[in-house]
Amino acid sequence: MGNYEKMQVAKSNINGVNLKLLHAAIRFNALMLGLTGGSIAAVAAYFATYTSMAKWGEHSGNYLGLLAVFFPGYSVSSGGALIGAFWSFVYVGTFCWLSYRLYGKVLGTRISEILLSATPTDNPVLRPSIMRLHGTSLGLAIGAMAGLGLFCSTAWLVIRGTAGESVHAALLANYIPGYSVSILGGLLGGAGLFALVFIGCLLLAAVYNKIVEIRHK
Repeated sequence: MGNYEKMQVAKSNINGVNLKLLHAAIRFNALMLGLTGGSIAAVAAYFATYTSMAKWGEHSGNYLGLLAVFFPGYSVSSGGALIGAFWSFVYVGTFCWLSYRLYGKVLGTRISEILLSATPTDNPVLRPSIMRLHGTSLGLAIGAMAGLGLFCSTAWLVIRGTAGESVHAALLANYIPGYSVSILGGLLGGAGLFALVFIGCLLLAAVYNKIVEIRHK
């Protein structure tokens, strides 16, 4: 094997190590994002419950009380605040973790293509880099989670037999074409929400990447 072939093999090995490190970072970031997002949601739900009790007193359950549909055991009370915090942590934390993990899965080996290097070097492990967003992968990941979440929420309302009473959920039809509080409406609404989130992610990635490239110059 000549020197050139040896250099190519060595470079390939380095790239392989680099990709392993990047994917390990994605797994770690997904966990941290899930814990952070879940914690913020838990704190928000906890204080929102107490704020509602302080502001509306005995009528405080008229609005936040609707969360009991998705938060088993929840009520606008001191004990309910803890239960709401728990379910908020579970739902939002899981959503954030799955979204980031799915983004990494969809992105796959293209992760090396979206790195913007600050300093040219033959060693990609030591090379300081900035990761740009891949709009298509981001849109597929977050869009899929959002659409699936809407469908599952709607299906749960139908299974509970409260679809006809869910006037607040029905208001989503004003923003998501085809949506209604039914299984078919959940499917159409989920597809519509997926499309909206996907387009939003494409725009977000385009703007973010442009700003990164300008600052990188």
